[in-house]
Amino acid sequence: MLDALSLTTSLAILLFAGVVLSWIAQKIRLPDMLLLLLGGLGLAQINLNGTTLFSTPPLFLSSLAIISLALIIFDSTARLRLRELDTFSNKALKVTILTIAFILVFFTAAAHAFLALPLWSCLLLAALLTGTSAEAVLTNSQKSHIWSILKYESIFNTPFTVVLPFIVLDLARTTTGTNILQQLTPLLTAIVVGIGAGIFIGLILFKLVQHTNSKTLYSPLAVIIAALLSYVLAENLGGSGVLAVSALGLFFGNAYSEHKIGLLSAETVLAKALYILLFLLIGIVIKVPLTIEFILTSILLFIAYTLIRFAAIWLVLHNQHTTTELATMALIAPKGVATAAVVFSLLALGIPTITPLIEVTFAFIIYSIIVTSITEFVMPTTQNRKQKYTTLQKV
Repeated sequence: MLDALSLTTSLAILLFAGVVLSWIAQKIRLPDMLLLLLGGLGLAQINLNGTTLFSTPPLFLSSLAIISLALIIFDSTARLRLRELDTFSNKALKVTILTIAFILVFFTAAAHAFLALPLWSCLLLAALLTGTSAEAVLTNSQKSHIWSILKYESIFNTPFTVVLPFIVLDLARTTTGTNILQQLTPLLTAIVVGIGAGIFIGLILFKLVQHTNSKTLYSPLAVIIAALLSYVLAENLGGSGVLAVSALGLFFGNAYSEHKIGLLSAETVLAKALYILLFLLIGIVIKVPLTIEFILTSILLFIAYTLIRFAAIWLVLHNQHTTTELATMALIAPKGVATAAVVFSLLALGIPTITPLIEVTFAFIIYSIIVTSITEFVMPTTQNRKQKYTTLQKV
């Protein structure tokens, strides 16, 4: 059991290492998510007198997972401003819906064939991989139609990333009994109580922020407290904390139109600290089997995932974009902080059957970041050549 000083020392070292890795990533123009994950893997190999140097108690991991998940869910759902939808966002919404449907159906079948796991486990894995990372897409300075669609897609699918896995878990638990209707009662109760708790806290937050100056410290602080309070209120009442925070974010993002408070932007100190700790701790905690069988299986699954994503994008946009652009959009699907937070939360549950899914998800996070970085590096050159060729034709 770690004492308070040891835990504080570990956190200080992890934050320092994370800041250094993020600075290095910025200098060499790589996503800091990748270096943080690899740094976590490296730190996990450091032993002192036969024991792991960095170890954290399960209670701390569970608490950090709840705080991170609540804040990320709220921020992602509050971004969905229905009144701000435009042409690109409508395209992105269609891409998001069809891509999620294809992944839940076809990738579940592919995972069942490759991994030989139960269908519920494969469906949970597919739900974990539905989202893309807004912060990774937005770092690209290239201005074009496909980047706009990718940006909106990442905003739309992030709420699904954090909600769908827990819905699948609840469904898997309720359908194991003999009387399905009787087993569905707790699930419906969790949904109703969760949404009700979120709207209840949202009404209080709406009235509170209206009567305070948004530029003071208290409004952002009230938003953070409301996100955490809605989660714990729903869970203590037997509801779904994830749905409660989702309902709160949707209500607040669309009802409060004067301004929008960003919680997890790159400039927020709290968000950046959680971001660093999440990726470093995931690299430390998850023990990925570095075997040829696992690597080949995960790579084949990643290829299948990319092809399924390309098929969904092609069905929506094949009349409006070239095959190269569609392939680019299919390749740029990085898994970011939302996926990491859900993985962290599932780890905190301590369910043994989830371990293989977490390992594959961890591999997908690394693969997707690498493929996205390569694609973003290569595509500007391709587009520049296309522009030069078009200019020469005009001359």
